[in-house]
Amino acid sequence: HDLAQGRVMSWSLVRIEAEDIAELMTWFADARAVNYWGGPSFRFPFDRESFDKDCRWGDFSSYCLRSPDREFAAFGQMGSRYGRAHLARLVVNPDMRGRGVGRKLLESLIFVAHAEQKYREIGLLVYKDNTAAYQCYLALGFEVQDYPDGALLPGECHYLTRSVD
Repeated sequence: HDLAQGRVMSWSLVRIEAEDIAELMTWFADARAVNYWGGPSFRFPFDRESFDKDCRWGDFSSYCLRSPDREFAAFGQMGSRYGRAHLARLVVNPDMRGRGVGRKLLESLIFVAHAEQKYREIGLLVYKDNTAAYQCYLALGFEVQDYPDGALLPGECHYLTRSVD
């Protein structure tokens, strides 16, 4: 653990800052990675202008998870859809995958959904073939639900929810 002013530093979830976006843009090597993360309407290749537009910053609260060393470890967005909090565009820094960072991101977002935004339930969509993410969500108590009317990609994704209280 790192010490700062006599305190043990810990993981923190904070609002994303403009300077973080350039780093976030480097986390996607190809169109498939962008599609898994951003959905079928997210353009690839992208530039800063198209990335900003496709992230829909105004429609979602956007967060970065910082490691105890203050590294940008993960990113996620939260909004409201289908009558509950909705998580979107969840991604772990490629250099930190396989270390439980996705779990830390989800636990932090679930806490914010309940404590700050007063949601009682949270949902998300995940591609059926995104096995690592799907298994992480199930391990955190998410359960597959009926697909929401009007949601994109009903044959390709699962819709999962869980209680946040």
